[in-house]
Amino acid sequence: MTPTVDVVVPAYNERDHIAACIAGVLAQDYPPDRLRLLLVDAGSSDDTVEIAQRHAAEDGRIVVVSGEGRLTTPEALNAGLRVSTADVFARVDAHGCPAQDYISRAVAALEESDDCVVGVGGQPGYSGTSPFERAFTLARGSRLGVGGSVYAAPGQREIVDTVPWGIYRRSALEEVDGFDPAMNHGEDEELNWRLKQAGMSVMLDSSIHFEYVPRATLGAAFRQYRNYGRARARVVAAHPDFLRPRHAAPAAFVLGLAGLAALSPFSAAARAGLAAAVGGYALAAGAGAIAATGRAEVRLAPRVAACFPALHFGYGVGTIGGFASELKVHALGSRYQSLSCRSR
Repeated sequence: MTPTVDVVVPAYNERDHIAACIAGVLAQDYPPDRLRLLLVDAGSSDDTVEIAQRHAAEDGRIVVVSGEGRLTTPEALNAGLRVSTADVFARVDAHGCPAQDYISRAVAALEESDDCVVGVGGQPGYSGTSPFERAFTLARGSRLGVGGSVYAAPGQREIVDTVPWGIYRRSALEEVDGFDPAMNHGEDEELNWRLKQAGMSVMLDSSIHFEYVPRATLGAAFRQYRNYGRARARVVAAHPDFLRPRHAAPAAFVLGLAGLAALSPFSAAARAGLAAAVGGYALAAGAGAIAATGRAEVRLAPRVAACFPALHFGYGVGTIGGFASELKVHALGSRYQSLSCRSR
């Protein structure tokens, strides 16, 4: 029998995107009677819920779930998981629009794999229309932008550490108690790692596609990747085995530059090293921008080059801040434990 699917969309103040997201889910080529959309309100103060309710009045497959207050993304996903009754739990971001065969390809990938594969994800595309949005799309999709991440993984299907916006067997999510509510960013990575530790696998299928609306300004791009860096630190603090060399590279670069800058007033060697590092990075960013744009969009190369520092420095600063916060929490916890022992 064809598996049932609950598409869960966490939404917070998404009035500009929610209608397109709903339309994309309802337009799936999957059997309509086996598909339901659970839109979880994460505490919106705009008319996101009203827009969703108007669509729900026209299509009974839409269920608007009240999150009862301001929720983090994983809290909203868990609220959807508690309501979900389908065989398959498919997360779709309110900023995104899935391809028409998104669900059917994902379900086929799960059905055609062995039982240990409990999650599957695809390749995101980016539907930005402004010159900056297009440049940001090219930057993060390039090898210099994302390195060895899942977004650039080759091949049609392969087992990977993590996938973005995954589609899962609902029973597997329930087995590991869903998403970690403390992971406001990086909840996908943390969940996928726990699934792996429990003996299950997630798979990348590059034939699965969805569109995502990228950040519209350099500042917003920096903040997004700073949040990603903080999230990576939380994931690694919880699961040290998750750490890969590429995860630490941006933070190491930022710390190296900061160290050279601090020593520069006192050391000619530090000044020379700082100049070489900055010059080398600028050359790499320029070359990476030209490679990412090609002849067809070379006019965007300066914008693409400007996006690389937003990605790398945002991520590096976030990772450093994230680990500093984790160390502070650990130190406070150790101090509290010590004081508690003394008072006994």
